[in-house]
Amino acid sequence: MLSATMIYCITVILTKELGMATEQCSKYLFKSPFYPGESCEDIFNMNPESRDRSGFYWILDGPRKVYCGMTYTGSSCEDIYNNNPETGDKSGYYRINDTQWVYCIPTCAGVVGGWRRIVNIDISTGGDCPSGWRKSIQSGVSFCRVVSDSTLTCSSTNFSTNGTSYQRVCGRARGYQKGWSAAFYRSNQGQTIDGFYIDGLSITHGNLRQHIWTFANGLFDNQATQFNCPCAGSANSPPSFVGTDYYCESGTNNTWATDEYYFNDPLWDGSGCITSNCCDNPTQPWFYQELSGTTTDYIEARICHEHGFFTRGSTLIDQLELYIQ
Repeated sequence: MLSATMIYCITVILTKELGMATEQCSKYLFKSPFYPGESCEDIFNMNPESRDRSGFYWILDGPRKVYCGMTYTGSSCEDIYNNNPETGDKSGYYRINDTQWVYCIPTCAGVVGGWRRIVNIDISTGGDCPSGWRKSIQSGVSFCRVVSDSTLTCSSTNFSTNGTSYQRVCGRARGYQKGWSAAFYRSNQGQTIDGFYIDGLSITHGNLRQHIWTFANGLFDNQATQFNCPCAGSANSPPSFVGTDYYCESGTNNTWATDEYYFNDPLWDGSGCITSNCCDNPTQPWFYQELSGTTTDYIEARICHEHGFFTRGSTLIDQLELYIQ
């Protein structure tokens, strides 16, 4: 006779994701405990006996297996990792101040100490774009883009830190080039951090914007035109508020077309730079930034483009992860 747990597995998990159901039922069903749920908090609330059982659980929104640190709590991700060495390299959900569940990782961009995730966008797996960005699909590839089709435009979205104080930010982004892009072409024409200074993605914090990181999109990977990345030979350097805190890459080598989507070479992933040195930074795709002081500011991400989306091109974003410490 089928157990209640097995029936649950078959009827619920199978309907969520057929391809993973066999793996789940064969590998994890008979391992105690087996408590599927919509979140770690959901599992904990429905199964109080799990409060002393930190481990890997199946989250049904996916489904996916995640680490739920049921027995660990602290004032921050850093606090949890520092005070509980046995958590080791276990990225997962932990309870902050015994109430709020947050996702923590022990190391980001090579910097250890415990990091709290505030942004996790992955349109490639079926997620949605955040408010302020527009979701589109082309050739089966989903991505976020600017809302307006006009020239010299940016579309922004804000991510709250829920009052968490932080001084360090790390993360990564992945994008694609569509048609024409111009990297830092406008940065030497009086553009400020509040204006259009980049073709790509700008990461800032606070109402009076302060720069964190820039992901620039140049026209070609291997030609020294004014529209290229500085690392590909462009004479246009980033503005002073950016300095060296940026990644720049192109999705094509030496040709471009207005309606072309360059999905074969993702941007800022640390690979695909044929003849330029734009992929030389060893920490790519991750960046790390230490701010001048602590803050609880929200973090803003802006997609900007030089020309109209349909008239010449734009930068497309499908992944964005940001962590604070």
